[in-house]
Amino acid sequence: MAAPAQQRPAERSIPRWTLALAAAGPVLYLAALLPAPVLFAVAMAAAFAGEVLLPRHAPRLSARLNRAGLGTTTRGLLRDGALPLLLLREGGYSATTVVVVSVLLLVVSGLRGAACAALRALATLRRLPMPTRNLDLSALRLPGAPPRWLPPGDSHALKLLSAPAVAGVLIDLFTGGRAATVAGFAVSLAAGAVLLTAAGIQLLRHRVLADTRRLRAEVLRQVRAYRPEVILYFSMGPGANTTYQVDTWLDTLAGLDRRTMILVRERPNVMRIGATALPIVCVPGGPDVMDLDLPDLRVVLYPGNAGKNIHMLRRNGVRHVFIAHGDSDKSASTNPFTRAYDEVWVAGPAGRDRYRDAGGAVRDESIVEVGRPQVDAVHTGQPAGPFTVLYAPTWEGWADDLAVSSLVAMGPDIVRALLALDPEVRVIYKPHPLTGYLDPAARRAHQAIVGLLANDTDARAADPARVAVIAAEEPARAAARQRLDSLGRLLAEGPVRGPWSDNTAHALAHGRPDPKRLAALVAAQRARCAAFWASEGSWAHRVVTGPWPDLYSCFNEAHLMIADVSAVVSDFLAADRPYVVCDPGGGDEAAFRQRHTAARGGHVLTPAGIGGLADLVNAARTPGGDVLAAQRAATRAYLLGPDSPSAMTRWRSALEALIARPYGRTGLNGSRTSWAEKDRQGDAKVTFTFS
Repeated sequence: MAAPAQQRPAERSIPRWTLALAAAGPVLYLAALLPAPVLFAVAMAAAFAGEVLLPRHAPRLSARLNRAGLGTTTRGLLRDGALPLLLLREGGYSATTVVVVSVLLLVVSGLRGAACAALRALATLRRLPMPTRNLDLSALRLPGAPPRWLPPGDSHALKLLSAPAVAGVLIDLFTGGRAATVAGFAVSLAAGAVLLTAAGIQLLRHRVLADTRRLRAEVLRQVRAYRPEVILYFSMGPGANTTYQVDTWLDTLAGLDRRTMILVRERPNVMRIGATALPIVCVPGGPDVMDLDLPDLRVVLYPGNAGKNIHMLRRNGVRHVFIAHGDSDKSASTNPFTRAYDEVWVAGPAGRDRYRDAGGAVRDESIVEVGRPQVDAVHTGQPAGPFTVLYAPTWEGWADDLAVSSLVAMGPDIVRALLALDPEVRVIYKPHPLTGYLDPAARRAHQAIVGLLANDTDARAADPARVAVIAAEEPARAAARQRLDSLGRLLAEGPVRGPWSDNTAHALAHGRPDPKRLAALVAAQRARCAAFWASEGSWAHRVVTGPWPDLYSCFNEAHLMIADVSAVVSDFLAADRPYVVCDPGGGDEAAFRQRHTAARGGHVLTPAGIGGLADLVNAARTPGGDVLAAQRAATRAYLLGPDSPSAMTRWRSALEALIARPYGRTGLNGSRTSWAEKDRQGDAKVTFTFS
């Protein structure tokens, strides 16, 4: 579901110490006027520290300063301008010396501004108009990345360019010399000249990227040459970690017998999608999407509802299919917007019934049950190792009807209850990728859980009774950590690392893929998950917030799962192990199960019932204690469909049937009559005219 236009991510609170750094400027001038050289030196150090720390730790404050006209360049001029004032007030310097120092500081500032402008222009050049992966753009002769020591934009090196000169003047102020001043200005001027010269050389190297028309033409030529028959279309704001919606479909798309491509609308998302051999193309402009020349295109797949979907939906002669990125009882799963698609693919009968119960927003004949191919990666049976509970809450949601997360109301209490169990359990905490994106309270609850698990892991490691276990497991853990490091280096190979990890770098690193290398990367991703679980002790809790280990790898480690109303529950049913669904509202349990299909095969947990969590865990770890096994099996069939034929077989069949179906007079599914035909038959009573 697309984010409402009026909503914005919740801002992080401003740390108090950053306010002190931001206040260093006024203190500088106060110290210069007094004069108070020691206070001035402390304030100057704080001002330079603020240039480095504020954008990272207080981005909101930094943005406000920029909007107020106090950007980096202005702050640098004001900061350095306090130094001549201090020298005048001290009285030990001639007017000529003060003027020379002032002029040299202005020269340093000029070099900083020029170098910053050149580096920003360079970064803009490297922002390809249509970023790609897995397309051969060698004909464009894209330049390699600039050196790592030449950072893009307004870097720390530029922000601190005048620091040597200022430090030299202050040293001489306290010692009465002049050598430090000369040396400091020499360093600042030389560094500025080097940065500016290097940036200019790189601009010359990258001038080929200024011809955006040529760049676009080559990308479109490559796309036409590939002749895609199926496109996965994805659009979601670049500020959020949402490409998991694409990643969950990569293996399924790779298993198709049709030429398949991924089309995204936001540049950063090209780099965030996981390893795949499929071509990935970013087309940012709506008119460019509408004008794409794709004569072989037959089906467009949409994993999410977004406003920019309309640019592709307007294409006639192509089937538009909503496949979603998960199967759940959230209101997003019955979004009336999905009536815009030709077909809506759901996992099982539950998906069809949701739309029926929602009042027929989508016609029943447009719904196709295709299963969930992703859950083929989920193992059945009991995992090896200590009893493990997976807590996988969803996020706060875009709107009130999506606010089903247990994180704020129950999350820390759930984790405390699990940590208090005897015998102990291992906890895996995997929050939704968007956790805390809108609600600061969710972010605080997340941080509290991370702290609880870290403290308990440390306490377990320090337990004298565990010394023998730790010693016995250490060789295996060390080997796993070494393996994890080597796999990480393998997956990070290529010119994508470093400060210039931009679209151009990715286009170079991910040109037409070498099948052997790609197979090695995919294998490395899977092996990295196994190494991750083995790299820490069996007693250690794990927090999984990145794209790996993926959700299904977490499933395979868990004996019991606690989650919210979300697709996580539906997919976990494939594991055929007990689970708990949280009801943060604490309402009637029977009504909750009636509203939320996935809860029917599991236990329901309310804030008031957390004290009974111990009984649920003990029942799950006791042979014969799984009293909901039969009910869970029925829920699984209802949510995910039959086990045979496989979901992948059903998915392929649905795709081929859709491609083979004639488009036009017979309607979408071969049974309905088109509006044009109805009009000819005299059945249509209303004539629609579009201007």
